[in-house]
Amino acid sequence: SPHIDFLEFEKGREATFNAASNFFSKISGGSISVIRSRDNHLLCERIGILHSLSFYFASVSFYVSNLLVDISIYLYVILFINFSLAGIGPGQLAALGSFFHSEWIISIGLVTLVPQLVEIVLEFGAVHAFKQVFGGLFAATFFFIFQNKNIASSMKEGAMTGIARYFFTGRPMANQHQTWRDIYSTYWKSHYKPAFFLGTAYVIYTLLALQNGNGKLPMVLVVLSFTAWIITPILFSPLPRWNLIGQDLREFNGFITGGAGSADDEIDEVVSRGKKGTVRSLYECGLAEELCVWSEQH
Repeated sequence: SPHIDFLEFEKGREATFNAASNFFSKISGGSISVIRSRDNHLLCERIGILHSLSFYFASVSFYVSNLLVDISIYLYVILFINFSLAGIGPGQLAALGSFFHSEWIISIGLVTLVPQLVEIVLEFGAVHAFKQVFGGLFAATFFFIFQNKNIASSMKEGAMTGIARYFFTGRPMANQHQTWRDIYSTYWKSHYKPAFFLGTAYVIYTLLALQNGNGKLPMVLVVLSFTAWIITPILFSPLPRWNLIGQDLREFNGFITGGAGSADDEIDEVVSRGKKGTVRSLYECGLAEELCVWSEQH
């Protein structure tokens, strides 16, 4: 009998990592426009405080809470940098009765696994439930840490620019390989730049804590966050074969060391490529962003 392969395309079934990221970006960026809209303002004025709370939790609260959590990560690390500069370590914080002397490793996200686990146990049995929930825990953790940052970055951009950018969320081929160059060009502003900033802040805190000798917090969730922001698109990229990884590495090295876009007569093309996300080198990527920001401010 003949062997037949088929791909299923359906509404709401995001088969690729980038399609899911674009969908979250589009919806979360649009939530800023909802908050700023005149209709939302008039509606909240007339329905009262209790109905406004219900309306908030039924509309934009998920995206706003992700933004607040994202901001709190930076504030958390900066706070401990200030503690270290003041010569205060976890021991002194514990003596003062502060909750900051230790960190919470088990977050609320792990607690919410319990209802899901119980539901699957009732439907399919304990063995299937534990295999499904804990078997996908690693992938789900990295995926949603990355997407939560995606939501926060899109909301920040929408709040600063006042524009809810449109993202194409079609159903591309699920087995299309994404190169490291494509991944960096897509996520450098939303994930990689914040990851290097947060990682640098963590290194500064670590060095200050070691210099003071008062001990330090491991900040496991902080390290997991900026690590997930960097490596998740690579982990979820289809066809992770050694020959493709080597090819991606060579192409990405050429992307870093390339000098495309450095000529004076290429400025217009650099700006155009930056808006389309088709930059040819790391230099062109940064230059296009700075030119776009400068042109919007002037």
